[in-house]
Order: sequence, then C-alpha cells, then structure tokens
Amino acid sequence: MEPASTVYEAAIVERAKTRVRRVKIVPTADEELRPDKPVVKDLVIRRKTDGKVIVRTPADLGSPTAMLKTVERDLDKMTADEFFQEWKMPEL
Repeated sequence: MEPASTVYEAAIVERAKTRVRRVKIVPTADEELRPDKPVVKDLVIRRKTDGKVIVRTPADLGSPTAMLKTVERDLDKMTADEFFQEWKMPEL
C-alpha cells in the first residue's frame, strides 16, 4: 500500500494572534507599534487532491518543528486510512 504522504501533506503555518476588541474601535499607537505581538503557529494537514484541511491545531506542545517531524514520519510509515484514523479531528 502507498504511504499517506501520497494523499496528505502537513505544514506549520503562522497566523497573527487576534486582538481583543476594546470599547474603542481605533487601536492605539502603542498597540500597532508594539514589536512583541505574539504569533500563533498551527499544524495544518491537508488532502493533496483538493486542499481540504483535515487537521488544524495549535502547534504549541513543545517545538512546532518537532511536531511537524512527527506528523511527517507518520505520513511516511502509515497508509492513508491509518493516518486519517490516527490524526483526524473529532466531530463536535
């Protein structure tokens, strides 16, 4: 059987952390110029055929790079069905 890496791909993506809105609509200069705006990194796993995201989760457990390597290792050693069962997000 083919490895899951032929069906799925994984990446770490950055997204700017959303700002909590205050009563004021216009942000202050301090809020806009502050260099320490936190960046959130997500682990994203997509189907290669259509780009549909099957997993999007914060990559905040340890190193995002190590988390990605774990997923890539599973993509190489598992079949697509095994990988999907292991990594899919639970239905809410």
